[in-house]
Amino acid sequence: MDLISANRALEIVLESAAPLGVERITIREAQGRVLAEDIRSPRDIPGFDNSAMDGYAVRSADAVGASEGAPVRLRVLETIGAGRMPSLRVLPGTASRIMTGAPLPEGADAIVQVERTRQSGEVVELLADAPPHNFIRPRGEDIRQDELAIGAGTELRAADIGVLASLNRSTVEVWRKPRVGIVATGDELVEVDQVPSGAQVVNSSGYALAAAVTEAGAEPMLMPIARDRPELIRQRLAQAFAFDVVLSTGGVSVGQFDYVSAELKRLGMSELFHGVAQKPGKPLAFGTVGTKLLFGLPGNPVSTMVCFYLYALPALHKLGGRSRLGLPKLRARCGADIRISANLTEFVRVKLVREGDELVASATGSQSSGVLSSLSRANALLIGPRHASLLRRRDYATVLLLDAGAVTMTEVGFD
Repeated sequence: MDLISANRALEIVLESAAPLGVERITIREAQGRVLAEDIRSPRDIPGFDNSAMDGYAVRSADAVGASEGAPVRLRVLETIGAGRMPSLRVLPGTASRIMTGAPLPEGADAIVQVERTRQSGEVVELLADAPPHNFIRPRGEDIRQDELAIGAGTELRAADIGVLASLNRSTVEVWRKPRVGIVATGDELVEVDQVPSGAQVVNSSGYALAAAVTEAGAEPMLMPIARDRPELIRQRLAQAFAFDVVLSTGGVSVGQFDYVSAELKRLGMSELFHGVAQKPGKPLAFGTVGTKLLFGLPGNPVSTMVCFYLYALPALHKLGGRSRLGLPKLRARCGADIRISANLTEFVRVKLVREGDELVASATGSQSSGVLSSLSRANALLIGPRHASLLRRRDYATVLLLDAGAVTMTEVGFD
């Protein structure tokens, strides 16, 4: 098996992936999706000067010198609530009571907060002056007419949905979600509701992959288990070809019952690589059929998931129109000596903890590719470089974050 580097494998995968087609959906469905169009504002937002406070709309010239010791008395014309247009112009010696968000009446150019006033009947006393534009939100302060409000390629967040609603955009064009067929292979596998006996194991990889696909913003379809017979594997893989991406687990090494690679080729796959100089996940195979991406993932649970995070996840992000691909990357200090495999890029399962201004990485235990719990305990993968066999305590290394929240969260509060 000719091995290529992990970097070259990722390059090949991403060269083979391109954003899928565009679809129109409602903004209620759009959170987390990638916008495929530029959104420009059809009007100024807000569409009128309005008050930023509950208080009184006044002429700033009338408020000059007002204080608690020398209040200025003005006649109150009306009360303007939010959503109501003013009916009277503010003239010298007058004021209008106004609520937050209500339109500024003609003639007024400042707001005095209600806390800085005293009202008695139809007269208000100003206890503070108000310079021009005081507590006034001008027309177009948020977004100007024809301004680019949200650009294509934006991964839509809650605030973006609010902006779209403010622009009367009930639907938007987004890049389509990738649809992923997942085929787990092996005579030893049983479903999650069946207690294994003898040499059987539960199909944990299939369920982990389905969850990871959902986390990636794609739609998983977990197929029935394919037993280790060429015709059954071919049948399941052919069914999975209905989707944009195929993820198979197991059967890609060189064992007597490893049929997946051969059956993928029989179904028309152009194999682009088979074997990567990495640990875990060396037997990984990848190819295409037209625009479909086919990943032959190794069968050991950790190898399956590590290969997904390293290669399938960035591909799914690219298919879905995202510009930020794959896991976030940063630097961390080793909390203890970490032995790694020479001549292979080893991805070590580690837990990051913050010590002062630094992140410190410690291995989560056994690095066997069958110990899935060590990946469950990890929040990052440390990249062990090919030219080294040992990372010493206090050495710095690059890590890929599996759970960014776990390393950025601190104690509750804002200090």
